[in-house]
Amino acid sequence: MIDELIERERKLSFNFFYDNFSREPSTFGLTHDMYPTIHNDCSVAASGYMLAAMAVGADFGYISKKEGEDICLKTLKTFKKLERREGFYYHFYDMYSGKRTRNSELSNIDTALFLAGALTAGGYFGGEILGLAREIAKEVNWEFFYDKKRKYFYLAEFDDKGLVGNWDVYAEQLIMYFLAAAYEKGKDIAEEAYYSFNRMRGEYGGHKFVYGWFGSIFIHQFSHAFLDFKDTRDKNGDNWFDNTVEATLANRQFCIDNSDKFKGYGKTSWGLTSCLTVTGYRGHLGTPPSGNNNTEHIVEGTVAPCGALGSFPFTPKESGAALEHYYSEPKLVGKYGLYDAYNSDENWFSDGYIGIDKGITLLMLANYEKQTVWRSFCSLPEIKQAFTALRFKKERN
Repeated sequence: MIDELIERERKLSFNFFYDNFSREPSTFGLTHDMYPTIHNDCSVAASGYMLAAMAVGADFGYISKKEGEDICLKTLKTFKKLERREGFYYHFYDMYSGKRTRNSELSNIDTALFLAGALTAGGYFGGEILGLAREIAKEVNWEFFYDKKRKYFYLAEFDDKGLVGNWDVYAEQLIMYFLAAAYEKGKDIAEEAYYSFNRMRGEYGGHKFVYGWFGSIFIHQFSHAFLDFKDTRDKNGDNWFDNTVEATLANRQFCIDNSDKFKGYGKTSWGLTSCLTVTGYRGHLGTPPSGNNNTEHIVEGTVAPCGALGSFPFTPKESGAALEHYYSEPKLVGKYGLYDAYNSDENWFSDGYIGIDKGITLLMLANYEKQTVWRSFCSLPEIKQAFTALRFKKERN
């Protein structure tokens, strides 16, 4: 039963990406941020997940390898022509014109997730796809986004504010350090940037780990969908695979401990993370520990299936039980598998999907069974070199 549900959710999550990118010649591959959409925004990060999804689709037989190659090649040719600055992409582009939308910010994290997806496709399909992915990656000037004084990457650049904020604590940004280390325009600052961000250490329910500002579980998943940290430690002794295991179990334990306060929380309904809610998208949903003495996370009863499913390779038993529970809720299942979120206290079920949430679900379900994304991305020589440059070493068994 569980194997059938894994396959069902993986295939339907793939279908989200297969159905929701532009087939127009001038904007081919631009991928919808949401479905159903209330705007025509392409999410750059979701487009990266789409490219990785095509590798997954070919690997699991959902599409032919030839079709996957064709989609990825046309997509990369589109992205080669999009407006960029210092090689970085803006957060959103119009699906039909290819123009930047809503005056969106220049985003290093969205660029990084796109590059990771592009290189995953390149690692899987090889040939011209890999060549184009590398061309785009080499054009990204990581030093542009580097705060040399504080030794952190800036968060983003806005037209009216310039470079703002810093990636100064653990979050979803690990992929950025590896991409910087892999290519010429970042290798001189990658190691310093990686070892400079603050590693806040805490615990919940007996689980000790490096945590993030808002306590959201997605920060322990997004970079990890591409980077296989299993059996590796950096020079500080941090093993990010094990860290995610502990963070995931802590998140689940918090939901168990608070099941008397929120009807939707429990041992098979957990994984608090950024998602849609009854009041709209909220990015600060999470569990303790969090920033400012555990005051930065928001707890209001909403559960997103991608929280548990994005941790499948780390907690397969617990994530599998959650998957079975979610599929027992008829209102939570739709065209592309599990909807984005639900809140039992509000008797509310989302009727939509978010690209990055379906993306993390799909990629981690593929990694769980066949390590598709990990194999394709981490086999690239420049990524292997990045692990070395950042002083990661394999643990001895």
